[in-house]
Amino acid sequence: MNAYRGLVTALWRSQRRDPVGLFFSFAFAPVLVLALGTIFGNAPRPEFEGQGFLDATLPAFASLVLAMTGVLQVPVAMLTLRDSGALQRLSLTPLRRSTFMAASLTVHFLVGITGMLAALAIGIGVFGVSMPSNVGGVLAVCVIGLSTFLAVGCALAAVYPSTSAATGMGNVLMILLMLTSGAFTPLAVLPEGIQRIIQYSPVRWFVEAAQHAWVGDPFGDVVMPLLFLGVVLIVAALVGRWRFRWYPAR
Repeated sequence: MNAYRGLVTALWRSQRRDPVGLFFSFAFAPVLVLALGTIFGNAPRPEFEGQGFLDATLPAFASLVLAMTGVLQVPVAMLTLRDSGALQRLSLTPLRRSTFMAASLTVHFLVGITGMLAALAIGIGVFGVSMPSNVGGVLAVCVIGLSTFLAVGCALAAVYPSTSAATGMGNVLMILLMLTSGAFTPLAVLPEGIQRIIQYSPVRWFVEAAQHAWVGDPFGDVVMPLLFLGVVLIVAALVGRWRFRWYPAR
């Protein structure tokens, strides 16, 4: 337990020394909600079926934290430690792999969940988005969604050969996931073929579950997308554990 607490503290200090990464993990989604909410307001709009801009898209903005954390921040942070030799030095100590992974994911989880909740709180407190009908359900969806993408980040870190690869591929994946979130374009105006493709995006599964929980839809409507996320979580966690390396690829 002492090793875990010490690692959490050390990794948090390391993350604070990367203000750009910390901004995108924590502040990007809340700032975007504030900026776009100021520009577009939250008055009812026909393209959102009579809802306001943020009424229809707020959970999608929270999903941006998932995309950035899972496909970019986690892989880059882990590969930076591995490529710098920090993980190699840790491997020479009694530290267990599970302890390191738990500490690293704890830091990313706390930063990510704070960013998600801040984005939602700004939408509710500043722009008058209605409170969720099922607050506990929305919180559970946020926790499950973030946990899934943290597992995806671990799997990607185990697969990528270097930090530069993680940065390049991570940016591409992040943009694709952001475009499928529905935060910037109403999905109803997209071609039907594109809408069908978007339904296979893990980010959309999160957004659908959050929206169903937000308006108090039946439990089954919330559970189905969460089951899909659960499958991704299990597969990604197994890949991340199987392919984890202390040493850089040769």
